[in-house]
Amino acid sequence: MTSRSSAAITAPSECVLVAGAPSCRCPQDVHQVSDEQLIVRATDKFRWQQRAAAEGRTAARAGLDALLVAARHDRPSTVVSELLRMCIMIRIYDPDLTVPAHVETDTVRTEVETLLQEYTELAELDNDPRRLGEAATLRALRTGTFCQGENALADTAAAHAILTDLVAPMPGENPKEWARLLSRSLNGLVLVLLKLGSHELADEVSQRGIAVAESGGVPAMDRLIHQLNRVRLQLSWALRLERGGRDAAAATRFVGAAQAAHAAGQLWGPAHGIHDDGSAAITGCSIISTAYALKQPTPDQIDLLVSLEPTTHFTEDRIMLAIATARCLLVAGRPAAAAAALAPLQTELRIATPDAVLTLALHREFAKMDGLAHGAPRRPDALARYAEALESELWALREARLTALRSHSEHHRLALEHGAVAAQALQDPLTGLPNRRALDLRLAEAVTTPSAQPCAVALIDLDRFKDVNDDRSHAAGDAVLREVATCLRTILRSHDMVARYGGDEFVVVMPATPPAEARAALQRAADAVAALPVEVAAGVTMSVGVVRAPLDGDPAAALAAADAAMYRAKHAGGNTVVSGAVAPAAATAAESGPVHSNRVMSTVASTSVTASNSVTPATVSSRAARPSAATIRSE
Repeated sequence: MTSRSSAAITAPSECVLVAGAPSCRCPQDVHQVSDEQLIVRATDKFRWQQRAAAEGRTAARAGLDALLVAARHDRPSTVVSELLRMCIMIRIYDPDLTVPAHVETDTVRTEVETLLQEYTELAELDNDPRRLGEAATLRALRTGTFCQGENALADTAAAHAILTDLVAPMPGENPKEWARLLSRSLNGLVLVLLKLGSHELADEVSQRGIAVAESGGVPAMDRLIHQLNRVRLQLSWALRLERGGRDAAAATRFVGAAQAAHAAGQLWGPAHGIHDDGSAAITGCSIISTAYALKQPTPDQIDLLVSLEPTTHFTEDRIMLAIATARCLLVAGRPAAAAAALAPLQTELRIATPDAVLTLALHREFAKMDGLAHGAPRRPDALARYAEALESELWALREARLTALRSHSEHHRLALEHGAVAAQALQDPLTGLPNRRALDLRLAEAVTTPSAQPCAVALIDLDRFKDVNDDRSHAAGDAVLREVATCLRTILRSHDMVARYGGDEFVVVMPATPPAEARAALQRAADAVAALPVEVAAGVTMSVGVVRAPLDGDPAAALAAADAAMYRAKHAGGNTVVSGAVAPAAATAAESGPVHSNRVMSTVASTSVTASNSVTPATVSSRAARPSAATIRSE
């Protein structure tokens, strides 16, 4: 495919900011890199900034924002969506901007809302259920960060209903890439459920995410991240159980955390491209060492835990590391040092509380250690009963939240099943693209919306497609249609609509696109289809006719004009793009009379397309009204 996905890369292979430069140059290199390389750079930048100082995070955020601006111009919706997701998350997870009353918090909240809306619209446009589920996860994460966590229940439940029901990729989607992205989406949902304290539900989602990653051959780095988050899940769960007086159940979770830490240690070497028996993970990753220490605290772990403190960036990890360090110090007979290890975080979290479960665990731990350090007498019975009653009430609230989440999720799942029936009426079952009915709705909207002008409409017909059906099989023809549909959706821009029109024809609606720009984009798409391997696309090419659909014009007239231009492309030998023009309504009526009117009506009326590439009688009759249509279809 002669697209950016296979173009020669002349720019540096990695982001210079990640390599040590003071600023990011990716926006200047964007026209020299492929879609895949662009995403790799953005992902590296996003991961790097999580460990960077404030100025590094600022530079990374500016670089991602600039990449998004550049990608919106001519990159496919999948690439734009990936960049949007990272631009959203880099804001939500910024430790400087999510502190309550921070001067920039309101600005960031507004930016996140705008980016989230764009991400959701692209997911809806592509009818991508995984991205719709991830949009719900991002909304819940947004709400939990900037507002009250309780308000995130509905979006969390929606994400759970969507993501846990996905069992197979969409037509034309790469199964390995689908597995990687779905497991990543499930991992994101785990983090939201942890913020809500719904450990049981998080455990179910975590296991599903890891299973998808392992069965789908997901890269080691992604699987490592899953296991590390599973360690966090088990530790948070154990500390919550301890607060509720369920010590035996907590011990079981601490063992589970150590087992997940061992699994993460085995992935550490492959993920980082080194030979390692797991020891590098223990000395290089605080959450792994924390898991071992909380399972069985010993004095000989103190130095390692203290050495990991400067490189531990996430507040949640810092809390668990501090608790592990304090327990090891207590075992060593140093209660005052144990309290001192907790004191800075205990003071810090009076201002910001990113995770209620862990924050309460920290305050509880500090109270215990501080009491032991100062020889405080045993708590009065009345105070002890009060603390127990508070914990019992918190436990009941947590159980109610979990019940509400499960109920909301089931309700959303039923609503999705009902909505899926309606959605099928707007989707082509073979290619997964929008069908004729969806196209009619989009065209009607485009020609009546001033902001969509100039709007280009293109009709695409595959050259020599009949030979594929005749010489190979209709099943082979179906496979070719799916490949061409995927290619078109990948090459054309995120806001362009690609619909299956019938048989081997497609229509592209390109809002806010000047004719010259539309023709150039369609020519790139034609070149990409022509470059598909013969074993994939059987050597088919495209004849394309493109016109401008005027404001308040007749969508059927635009389609008829694009159809006529497409036939000129056919007569020119195919594999090309020809521009046309929509005739004024009065001129069209005078020149064409009833014959032209019948042709347009028959074209618009023939909406019946079967799941295969075969054409229904309605479609055949509409083609018979076209000049030389039967001859052209038998190339």
